[in-house]
Amino acid sequence: MFTVTLDILRDPNPDACTGIDNIAEAITLLELNNWDLVAAINGVIPQENGILQRYLHLNTPPPPPSSSSSSSPPSTASTSCPLNASSRHIVERQSRMLNFRVEYRQRTVELVVEEASSVGDIKQILEAELGVPVSKMQLKGWKSGDVSDSTALRSLHLPKNNSLYVLTPDIAPTASTSKTAVIMFIHAASQEAFYGKARDRKLLAIYLHNDDSVLGNVFCSQMMCADSIVSYLSQNFITWAWDVSKEANKARLLTICTRHFGSVVTQTIRTYKTDQFPLLLIVMGKRTSNEVLNVIQGNTTVDELMMRLMGAMEIFTAQQQEDIKDEDEREAREMVKREQDEAYRLSLEADRKKREAQEREEAEQVRQERMKREQEEEKEAIRLSLEQALPPEPDEESAEQISKLRIRTPSGEFLERRFLGSCKLQVLFDFVASKGYPSDEFKLLTTFPRRNITQLEPGSTLMEAKLFPQETLFLEAKE
Repeated sequence: MFTVTLDILRDPNPDACTGIDNIAEAITLLELNNWDLVAAINGVIPQENGILQRYLHLNTPPPPPSSSSSSSPPSTASTSCPLNASSRHIVERQSRMLNFRVEYRQRTVELVVEEASSVGDIKQILEAELGVPVSKMQLKGWKSGDVSDSTALRSLHLPKNNSLYVLTPDIAPTASTSKTAVIMFIHAASQEAFYGKARDRKLLAIYLHNDDSVLGNVFCSQMMCADSIVSYLSQNFITWAWDVSKEANKARLLTICTRHFGSVVTQTIRTYKTDQFPLLLIVMGKRTSNEVLNVIQGNTTVDELMMRLMGAMEIFTAQQQEDIKDEDEREAREMVKREQDEAYRLSLEADRKKREAQEREEAEQVRQERMKREQEEEKEAIRLSLEQALPPEPDEESAEQISKLRIRTPSGEFLERRFLGSCKLQVLFDFVASKGYPSDEFKLLTTFPRRNITQLEPGSTLMEAKLFPQETLFLEAKE
């Protein structure tokens, strides 16, 4: 039966069922179709209307050639597959179904599609399930590499069960943006684990995977995917993973660890060989250098993994309490120092403002004194000018009419002078101003009846103002 099946698949005759003449290829094709001969043949020969146009009879050998067979062309049935005409039957084509398990972020979609479908058909189904547009979707995981949407699944010779994953622009960045994202994440992780406030810190769990390790898949599927482990890690740890299957990745990891996590972590990773992976390193931040609390290898159980994680948490919690106490004491000292510095700053600020106010006051005083001095100098210059411009005092024995005026100042002193009766009032005003009593500041009044002489026309004479032959006046400051 096995030999006949292979013969049918690998018949070298160009008009045969399949045209496959390589036994290894025939066996591979049968394995892909779970040794279903009809499905294997349907996968490699063209069909019409869904019906297999071959009549198979595996147990009956072909009839012996007749004498006329050499002269007549062989029929399709007699040359392509061994047949028994009496037992011919039509085998309806059953399209092979393929199972796909598609992962996208935190979701998993399971699909069953016909082998006659295309890659684009799968994307259409995923668009409805995931809400990701086909144009933005990258379907990865094909054994033959990247394929186009028009690629038929049959041409890929896929096994019955397949695993794929979806990438979108959000999670399929370019090499440069991917490198930047990794650096940003590592920096954020190290800041939160080692350099933040003590009460906000967490332990860092670094998972190192190696495809060459036989325990890798078991550890991932049974340990790291256990609900209790996932919940405990998410609540108490900052978890970061790295694949060290390639030496280039491992070298890059050691550089990253040296720069961000410390030389202790780097040296710890160096001591482990490939057959000891996967590893889960538990790292705790300390004042001087980071400390590797525990290294959990892949040959462990869920219970043992949980116990070691909890043990690491106990050590971390005790250290964290000490760090919180030290941090609180340090913050208290710094608070007192800040308060003292602030009080000193306020004192300096008050002294500065007081000094500036005093300087302003002194500057204003100097300015006022200068202005007063300048005003006095100006008044003195005006007084001297008026004094020099006064006409000479007439003699008592002058033949002209003379008016003798006596003026009392605000200080009680008296000013006496003789004026010609024909002298203008302006001369009297200038005389009083030359003695330091300008008419814009003082009023010149008569005693009885009380008259304000400064309100009279300056061009009037003393006689017209009735200040003849003598009169006593007094000066009064204007309000």
